[in-house]
Amino acid sequence: MNELTKQSRTEITVLGGLAQEAQYYAKCIANGMIQLGRVLTEAKPLVKHGEWEQWIRENAGCSVRYAQVFMQAYARFGDNAAVAQIGERGKIFKLLALPAGTEEQFLSENDVSGMTTREVEEAVRKVREEAGIELAEERKARKRAEDRARELEQDAGKVPDHIMDKLAAKQNTIDEQQRELARIAHEGRAALQEVQRLRRENADLAREIEEQNELIEDAQRQYDSVRSELLTMQSVAAKGDAERVPVDELTLDVFASAVRQFIGTCARMPHMGHAFSAMTLSEKNAYDELLRTVEGWAANARQAMNTVACEEVEIHG
Repeated sequence: MNELTKQSRTEITVLGGLAQEAQYYAKCIANGMIQLGRVLTEAKPLVKHGEWEQWIRENAGCSVRYAQVFMQAYARFGDNAAVAQIGERGKIFKLLALPAGTEEQFLSENDVSGMTTREVEEAVRKVREEAGIELAEERKARKRAEDRARELEQDAGKVPDHIMDKLAAKQNTIDEQQRELARIAHEGRAALQEVQRLRRENADLAREIEEQNELIEDAQRQYDSVRSELLTMQSVAAKGDAERVPVDELTLDVFASAVRQFIGTCARMPHMGHAFSAMTLSEKNAYDELLRTVEGWAANARQAMNTVACEEVEIHG
């Protein structure tokens, strides 16, 4: 009994995993259909005249009719993330029958993912009826049938009725397909033109950004060069001041006042470790040169202070 229970639980677990995989790959199929429509839409203007059907067979592995359906699906739902989550191509095919401009409202009011294909078809039909499309098409179809019936009455005995019925049905299908193709072609061209326009605008913006970046980089290089030259000039001037021999002597009061002024200005320098780590090499070199000048001056001053006066001693023999 326990073995059967374990086996049953194992089968349920495996089946649950397979269900998740099935749902995932089904969504991939629907999204792949829309993406294929995008590729076909972008490729068609680039394919040479008369080679489109062969190009589709060799690269997409489908007929021209299916290629047109995929392109129509991309033109109408390519930017709608909700459609990519539907997961069933059949439902997307049904959505193509929606009147233009009603897609967003229909998707917001209906949980297409949770509906069956039949339910989606019925909901689309209701939208078309509300828009007057179904009724108008039914009137057209009825008128065509009535016209065909009158023709059959006039030509009675020439062609069997069942053949005429088949011909009428085929003609109706052809008329519907021609209207659908005309609509798809119009929407496809408009969407492609918009995509091409946006691409041109993006390319222009990218070029402008690149030019602005080059101007900013050039200005930064000029600023760094001028700042480096200024620091070098300040260092040279300070070094010259330190090496210049004064003509008068330095009194204690003057020296004390100068030291207090120097410390008051430069007292922050021993605490600037973080600032020095963020400086450029040229700035740090300028600080280093100035500091070496001060250190050299201090060493020379220390040497002068350590001078010992020696008196001349006369030695008598």
